[in-house]
Amino acid sequence: MTKYKTPEILLVGLPNSGKSTLINALTKSKTSIIGSKPNTTRDKITKTLKYENNKVVNISDLPGFLENPEMSNINYQKNINKFMSDADKIFFVIDIKTNDISGLDSIFKLLSQSNSMKNVITIFNKCEDFDTNNLDKRFYKYIGESHFFVSAYHKIGLDSLLSYIESLSTTEDKSEKFSTSLTIIGRPNAGKSTLFNSLLNSERSTVSEVPGTTRDKITEEININDRDYTIVDTAGVPRKKQKDQIDRYSSQLAISSLENAHIALVVVDSTEGVSFEDKRILKAAIEENVTPLLILNKWDKLNTEQKDSINSSVKNDLKQHKWISLIRISALSKKNINLISKQLDLIEQQLSIRITTSELNTHFRTLWTKNPPHPFRGKRAKLKYVTQYATFPPEFAFTLSGRIPKNYEAFIENYIRDVLKMNLISFRIKINA
Repeated sequence: MTKYKTPEILLVGLPNSGKSTLINALTKSKTSIIGSKPNTTRDKITKTLKYENNKVVNISDLPGFLENPEMSNINYQKNINKFMSDADKIFFVIDIKTNDISGLDSIFKLLSQSNSMKNVITIFNKCEDFDTNNLDKRFYKYIGESHFFVSAYHKIGLDSLLSYIESLSTTEDKSEKFSTSLTIIGRPNAGKSTLFNSLLNSERSTVSEVPGTTRDKITEEININDRDYTIVDTAGVPRKKQKDQIDRYSSQLAISSLENAHIALVVVDSTEGVSFEDKRILKAAIEENVTPLLILNKWDKLNTEQKDSINSSVKNDLKQHKWISLIRISALSKKNINLISKQLDLIEQQLSIRITTSELNTHFRTLWTKNPPHPFRGKRAKLKYVTQYATFPPEFAFTLSGRIPKNYEAFIENYIRDVLKMNLISFRIKINA
């Protein structure tokens, strides 16, 4: 059973059996990456389906099972028994046209060893032109509690399957306390997965010297200093010219993960310095109103001269965003990794700040009187009122009688950072004129 006691359905099967296409069709979203090459999916990824009356169920996609897994796949297969034991139902997805009986037997053996066949629903996929009366007799032993014939790509036979899935859903438990969302993001081989594993104290993500090992968003729950976090490891974000179709989509998933994050741990390889792509990631985080925490990883590999050089370079790169926090660590040896939790505490304190409307208006009416904005197109804007309408992150709305110059918006931002003690975080200012 997964967190919040939400029932979990786990998809297992051979590579290219259509699991990722199926989960995307069921969730009506691009939950999993789809490619013509086997093992496009490289880790467990989960999507929550929500129904009326707060009913929910989780569907998780796993990489295709291999009897002799490659390096990028081996870490997931170490955990497959745990994944299966944690699931409430297992969808055994079989390509109706497959001839790989040996591979299917290997999965069947795993399911039987864990005594899970009673919880197995067999999904025969790619049945768009298949007569169900002609089912290969060798497939009968793979049928568990029930079975369905579908074509995920053509969306045939999904209605009955969706009805069955809905019958498994339970009422969402909303009593759980708020969990801050962290996203680990950066270029390939910067050490994101190593940091992810170090924070979790487990080998959850596959670590390799080969760039692009991580393709999927890997999500886990973690407790740091008695605070609950949802933490996401993402694929590396390379330059556009380095991406094939799958890598391009993986990069898009990584960038889109910022939409649901509160804090972005932007991991940089110290031996290479802050690149154009790193600065683009920082900019994307700020535009999404996500607070970036810049992690200079592999710091232990630098000598004194190199450290001085990169410190100077980073200071110059961040001159427009001097407020961004910077931490120097070694994710592999875990040196200084405790500084991350300390900085997260400080950032969270500022993200949760709530300033009363009366206090805000007192601050800004005084500011407007002492340092009014320059006229915009011949008219000087007056402040009507200001409110804070959100936290995590804070968002402010200024209602004015006219427009103000861009430099005055920057002046307001600096005032909030310096005077209202929000000097470590991203926040939003909305001008209503």
